[in-house]
Amino acid sequence: IERDIEDVNKGMDQIDHALDRVKCKERHFIEGNHDNWLNRFVERYPYLPQFRVKKALKLDERGYTYHPFGKFLKIGKLFFYHGHQYGGQYHAANHIRKLGCNIMYGHWHDLQQHSATHMDGPKSAWSLGCLKDMSSEANLWLDGRRVNWAHAFAIIDFYGKGLFTVNVVQIIDGKCSVRGQLIDGNK
Repeated sequence: IERDIEDVNKGMDQIDHALDRVKCKERHFIEGNHDNWLNRFVERYPYLPQFRVKKALKLDERGYTYHPFGKFLKIGKLFFYHGHQYGGQYHAANHIRKLGCNIMYGHWHDLQQHSATHMDGPKSAWSLGCLKDMSSEANLWLDGRRVNWAHAFAIIDFYGKGLFTVNVVQIIDGKCSVRGQLIDGNK
């Protein structure tokens, strides 16, 4: 557990460094199911409170607003959460149907987007894929099962009255294009 926490903190340090470079002041941490497993471990062994996610990752010290597992963050007219509540083959459609709001999540590790028009206007749900190692060596627990996972991230531009646009950037073989510029993560 300690080695895993150390590794995650190294990754958080890289994210913090990038956010510091662009002078990002507002930072949010949305807890996922794997994070919550650590919290459940502490509930079972309450004499190890240092392993609660918020404390183990030093989220207060790092300046993050913490959103516990299953809670939603709203920025403008877009909600964010981990994404575990509605699944199935068409989980983006399930999210828009069940929640009726603009929602972005990542739990299912694949790319999906579904839109629906409600009485108060159009809404969309986005599943953003993941950034994890998808090699078979790193995912032995899948026993060779094929998955629909994809590497991606989103650039969201917010503007007046909470409106926004979403640009999903898919990463293929470590490369992507952002605003016309090729980024090669293999270098």
